[in-house]
Amino acid sequence: MRRRTVLLLLALFTVVIFLFWPRQPGTSVDRYPPRPQVVKIEPPPKIIVPPKEANGTVPTGWRPFMPPASYLLPPFALEPTLSQRLPCVDQWVSLSKACEMTENGTIDAVWTWINGSEPILADTREQEVAAWTAKGVKGPRPALFLGSRQTHFRTHGEMINSMRSVLKSMPSGLVQKYMLLTADVAADDTAELRLGSVPIWLDMNQTGGLQVFHHSDVFRIPESSLPSDTDAERQGREWRDRTVPSFNSLAIESQLANIPGLSPTIFYLNDDCFLLKPVSAADFETPLYGPVFRIQFDLRVRSRPPGSSLLGIDKEGEWPGLEYTNWLLDQRFGNRKRRYLHHIAKVLPAPIMREASAVWADELAKTAETRFRGQGSQANLVFLATWYTIEKHRESLLYSFIMLRTDADADGVFSSAERRTLIAGLEREIPIALREGGSAYYIELNLMRAGLEFPKETQYQWLSSDGYPLIETVRSGSAAHCTMDVDACFAPGTVLDVFKRVAFEKPDCGDCLIAHLISRSGAAGLGAFLPPPSAPSARPSPPQTPPLAKRWQDANFSSGMGREFAVNTIQRYTYVLGSSPMQFHALRRSGDVARLPNMTSPVVFLAVNDDIRDVRAIQQTDTDMRRWYAQRWGDMRAWWERH
Repeated sequence: MRRRTVLLLLALFTVVIFLFWPRQPGTSVDRYPPRPQVVKIEPPPKIIVPPKEANGTVPTGWRPFMPPASYLLPPFALEPTLSQRLPCVDQWVSLSKACEMTENGTIDAVWTWINGSEPILADTREQEVAAWTAKGVKGPRPALFLGSRQTHFRTHGEMINSMRSVLKSMPSGLVQKYMLLTADVAADDTAELRLGSVPIWLDMNQTGGLQVFHHSDVFRIPESSLPSDTDAERQGREWRDRTVPSFNSLAIESQLANIPGLSPTIFYLNDDCFLLKPVSAADFETPLYGPVFRIQFDLRVRSRPPGSSLLGIDKEGEWPGLEYTNWLLDQRFGNRKRRYLHHIAKVLPAPIMREASAVWADELAKTAETRFRGQGSQANLVFLATWYTIEKHRESLLYSFIMLRTDADADGVFSSAERRTLIAGLEREIPIALREGGSAYYIELNLMRAGLEFPKETQYQWLSSDGYPLIETVRSGSAAHCTMDVDACFAPGTVLDVFKRVAFEKPDCGDCLIAHLISRSGAAGLGAFLPPPSAPSARPSPPQTPPLAKRWQDANFSSGMGREFAVNTIQRYTYVLGSSPMQFHALRRSGDVARLPNMTSPVVFLAVNDDIRDVRAIQQTDTDMRRWYAQRWGDMRAWWERH
């Protein structure tokens, strides 16, 4: 026995030496190629799409509809914001003196929803995942297809309770429409009819103030993204077939601006977002101060150009999209580390969202093509539209002062006198003004003069009339100030050259100039930025659309547009940064539901993410969530629910 063991070990040792002993260059040894690894790919699941034969029965949870004739994006048309409807816009922008409003704004509450438990959608998703996984197999263990993680699609009854929470918390008359955007699939083999997903608890006969749209209703591609030598309408339809239904929240959000009939302001929610306390219109937007954005200033978003490595980052999380979107904003407005939007439901001015969507139409259409998270560069429209508003307000202030006020004769060249006006009072250290207009007292006084409600659950921490919120300052003692190199910032050049340098190329110059002009404007208002009332207006008439260039180098700006154009442009992009009791809660393990806000908690805005990886905790979490819903909204039934 011992001899046999020794012989076996000796034979094994000989084989190892033969295979791995280093050989001289140029020698060769006949070796069999390694045995190929057998990769087993599960066949696509049995699919039931189309879910019915022509003239067959419509499955439960679906409704038939005819999609639009065209999937091409229509040309951009400028729309006024709620703030631009202010009857005393000049008085307000220049002096921050309010007047009585003749109309009160309403908002639309908009949800996007994929019914993760619906069999037809689940089979459609699984077939798509299987097909793409088979295409991308590399090695014996193909990685899980990005974006297919089950936590993205699992449901715990969130949708119906999110809608109930808004109905209970919003004042009567504030919400004009409740809008639901859901998936759709081909209905049958006729290739025309579609089936749209609808909640089984929704009474479609009682939807007077509720509208249901589907992906095919809103997914649009600009004709510029299609080959020029093809039938555009046919190509648009084929593009729709490749993108709908979508299982990617970023792709679906990229098309929000295409929802027809939106109010000037929308309150956008995912199905896992809730309102927990009564609120007022001023918690979302007012005609004076504009939309209320909630920004987390301690969390910076860097820029990541397309094609960059994503090492160390969750590829199907939100950060790749945020960083790519910030890079897009950099190309248009100058490099910034902008800040994260609080992970709760968002307020969006619909006309500005459509404007931003027109600027980056191609990028958003490309985002819409990615049916799952983590596939390619995906733009985040909500982040894009929010920071576009903020950056356009900053741009409008500098444009008004440099090109409309300082270039008084509108010839595009600074005279000696105009240059003295431009740099008058600019010292190396410019103090940051503390103004009365932003105090709670003056905010409430102005809202009262306008006949508007006060915010119930929001503190207005920063007004757009305070300047630019990302200005870099330093402190000496108790006073904050910014610094600028006047010679470098205002080096010789045309009016347009100086404006673009200050606004975009050297953004610190523009930030500090804004701080200086805020001080010169007095206790409130933006008078120092504006051309005088006697300033000549442009001939011909002002342009009907703002510059829609993707890069600041390519944007056009005209001199001599007059005071009316200046105040309307500034007011178009007005906004307020607000703070409210809010919470983002990620469910990661069994028992986490117990940490959700109870009935005495001050939390108003809540978002709850299912991030449970342990399957043993899923059922308990579902039970706990439904118990939590019952405590909050168990005694109410909305008018759109089946009884």
